[in-house]
Amino acid sequence: MKKSATEILIEKNISITSPRVLIIEEILNNKNPISIEKLQKQLEGRVALSTLYRALNDLKSVEIIKEFTTTDSITVFEVADHDGSHHHHLFCTRCGDIIDINLSKKFEKNLDTEVVKIEKAFNFEIKDHTLELLGLCSKCVD
Repeated sequence: MKKSATEILIEKNISITSPRVLIIEEILNNKNPISIEKLQKQLEGRVALSTLYRALNDLKSVEIIKEFTTTDSITVFEVADHDGSHHHHLFCTRCGDIIDINLSKKFEKNLDTEVVKIEKAFNFEIKDHTLELLGLCSKCVD
């Protein structure tokens, strides 16, 4: 079961403020990562732009949300996986849609094994990884 914005803030021992709750709720309500422009539009009149940027930075710093850049160089946000799960993304190169995907436990285990090998080979501490699969979504295939 998905946690509420308030539960996420409590779990991270972060002050519960109206802007933080609104921002997390908007991100949670989107099934896929959301751009800053779309988030700003959805929160218009409820959260000031300066507050939005400040709150996003605060939420990133305590790892409540994750920020990444799409293949089109658009910055997007999503709520971080707090249940120990891990997911990756499909990127539609035509319309820009982003789809969350979960890989099999076996694939993730094999990927983790390769990451450890890379760390050793390059004497490099890897903190996280992403897998980006590029192609066309079902709307754009035709």
